[in-house]
Amino acid sequence: MLHDLSYTLFPGCLIRSRLPHLEKSSRLVLERLGVELSGIEGVTCCPNPTHFRDLDREAWLTMAARNLSLFQGEGKPTMTLCSGCHSTFREAEHVLKGNKKLRERVGQDLESMGRHYVPGLIVEHFARFLYEKIGPDRLQTAITRPLKGLKVAFHQGCHFARPSRLYEFDDPHNPTKLEELIRVLGAEVLDYPRKMLCCGYTVMGVDRDLSLKMGFEKLKLMKDFGAEALVVLCPSCMVQFDRNQRLIEREFDTELSLPVFFLTELIGLSLGESPENLGLNLHLVNPLPLANEMAGIADEETIENLTV
Repeated sequence: MLHDLSYTLFPGCLIRSRLPHLEKSSRLVLERLGVELSGIEGVTCCPNPTHFRDLDREAWLTMAARNLSLFQGEGKPTMTLCSGCHSTFREAEHVLKGNKKLRERVGQDLESMGRHYVPGLIVEHFARFLYEKIGPDRLQTAITRPLKGLKVAFHQGCHFARPSRLYEFDDPHNPTKLEELIRVLGAEVLDYPRKMLCCGYTVMGVDRDLSLKMGFEKLKLMKDFGAEALVVLCPSCMVQFDRNQRLIEREFDTELSLPVFFLTELIGLSLGESPENLGLNLHLVNPLPLANEMAGIADEETIENLTV
């Protein structure tokens, strides 16, 4: 593979601790598309904007700035696979750039750690990178297995394009750009009500019932409008819709069985990667029958082996 782009990759804590197969699929896809990825030593949690920012804003900014300083030391752009991490780094950069006094206080804390950060670094979200740096046309040329006939619902999530004043990428109320990428794969992207409703994952820590109700409403709407699969680009949304789906089914006495794909997993299938190599056997809501159908795998023994 001839690599014409080079990035430092920051997967984020949730992927590394609970969803490592998402990092694997992302590395496979990005490297197939000509991106050279390297890791980085010494980074910490981004930190999570939902949990840390409101507890101690300055500590949150200091931790984010320390990570940003490590990224700068690599001398090349940085990409993250997590929408929450992307939100933290974008917002921290925006705040530090615009508030000199706060920047100086954070700078003093960084100096005590032997670090220094100069505003100006922008951490890219992998999905926006795919749309802007790879693009639908280049992606289409790499496809070897179009996902024709697959009907999917797309859930963008809360932290990707909002607040729009920071991202300026897509319509925050009716985003469509990433749906273009999914259509390039050959899949049909379905429209459904309340597309921008939060998945409910971050509500779980304070109101379990509300979190499950939000997840149920989204999943039921997608199923009712004909979705065979759900596509997400946030690990938190992945946990809510895949790992919590059985819990939602028990809570609401229903059967949903809606397979969930991270965007790079779906792209990987269209590029010819096997379901096993993408780690689809690690999902809790079994996507293998659907993925095997897309991959043209009909051998019963092969399918059985993939689920072990």
